[in-house]
Formats: sequence, C-alpha cells, structure tokens
Amino acid sequence: MRIRTETLRDGQGLYLCAAAALAAVIGLSIGVFSTPLPESKNAAAAESHTSSAAVLSAQPASAPSTTSSRVSIAPALAVTEQQTLVVDTALLNVFNTFLLKPDGDRAEQLAVYLKSKLPPTALAEAVQLAARYQAYMQAHDELLAAQHLNGNIQAATVDIDRIAIWREQRDRLRQRVLGDRVAQAWYQNDDAQLDQVLQEWRQRVADAQGVTLQGERYPVPHWSNPAQEEKHREYMVGVLRGVVRGYAERWMK
Repeated sequence: MRIRTETLRDGQGLYLCAAAALAAVIGLSIGVFSTPLPESKNAAAAESHTSSAAVLSAQPASAPSTTSSRVSIAPALAVTEQQTLVVDTALLNVFNTFLLKPDGDRAEQLAVYLKSKLPPTALAEAVQLAARYQAYMQAHDELLAAQHLNGNIQAATVDIDRIAIWREQRDRLRQRVLGDRVAQAWYQNDDAQLDQVLQEWRQRVADAQGVTLQGERYPVPHWSNPAQEEKHREYMVGVLRGVVRGYAERWMK
C-alpha cells in the first residue's frame, strides 16, 4: 500500500555547476551525500521492490518516522517504511518541475525542496539521482545534436529508420547513466507507446509500397472517417517529434 507524498544546459559548465550545487546544498546540510544509490536492493530502485513493504508519507528531514500516521506532506514523493526513496514517474515529474526551468539556480531550488520533504536516507538517494539525471540530460542533448534530426517532423518527412536508430542510442545512454531500474520506472510506458508507433508507421509505409515485412504483420487501425484517420496520424507524428526533441527545447518558460 502506498501513500503518495509528495531536463538543458546552455553549455557543459551549467550542468556540472548545477549538479555540484545540488550536492553541496544537501551534503553540507546532512553529511550523507557519500552513500551511493543502491542499484540492486531496497526501494531506491524500482517500484517492484516496494510491493513487500508499506510505502509511507514522505516527511521533512527533521520529522520522526512513524508507521501509524499518514500525513500527506509531499503528494508527489514517496518513501518506504525503511525511509528509502521510491523511484517512480511522480519523482521524475518533481525533478522536471525544477530542472526544466531556464533560471540558473534550478538545482539549488530542487535541493531545498527535497531537503524539506524527505528523511535523510531518501534525501541522499534523491540528491544522487538528481545529479545523475542532470548528467543524462546533458549527454542526451549532445548525442541528439550529433544525429542532425529535424525536430519539426511532418508526416511527409518522417525518417522512421533514423528515428529508430536514435532511439536505440538514447536507450543505451539511459542504461549507462541512470541504470536499468530507473529507466524502467520512468520510461517504460513512453517506450511502449513509441514501440507501437514505430511498428505501425513501418507497416503503413510497407503497405503503401506493396512490401511485405519480416515477422508478424502489425495490426494497423483504420477509420472510415478521414478526419479520424488524420487525427491518428498526427498523434503518431507527435510521438515521434517528442523522441527527437532535446531537453533544452523543453524548458518551461
């Protein structure tokens, strides 16, 4: 049972400074930054590790732990009864709320927020993961720029093979920087959606060209109403645009 409690840089230095500032704000405050984020145990990894333990309300670092009260302090954050961090999409949304802003002190703002909401163990894990996420965002945009993909994709200009290649490179980057458990917790739903779009687009192109693809045929949906057909096509194009958009383009103005 879970009670819910509560990327981009303009240059390489901004990312490194932001990550360093985030670590400094928390490390000086509680002295726990040196603890590595677990990759193979407890709920600092994926949600699957929280099923055997009750998930409690995240409380400020100064508040005592309790398993009896259910005080909703930070609805987007969650910790286990061992006070370790739950890594889920809600946590990613919290990170994005702060880190996808153009002002230079976004990392410091996130650090202050986390410190006010999480107990020490979960806080140390969140700080390290936030730094890794910022490193991922930087590397993501650098790798994407090297692909020279047009972010303003239109239905007539979709290069599905190049997009698929970029997706594979991006996924490997996630595994290397964030780790498998975090990548699964944060991106598995988006990845499933993208898989469907890639397969359907390939099948549609093959059908239009009279080509038979290897493997089982993908079931392409069709509508008798042309407007509905076009709406679905725009949905797929929108998904593909999102794949080739850098974090710097996602800054919340």
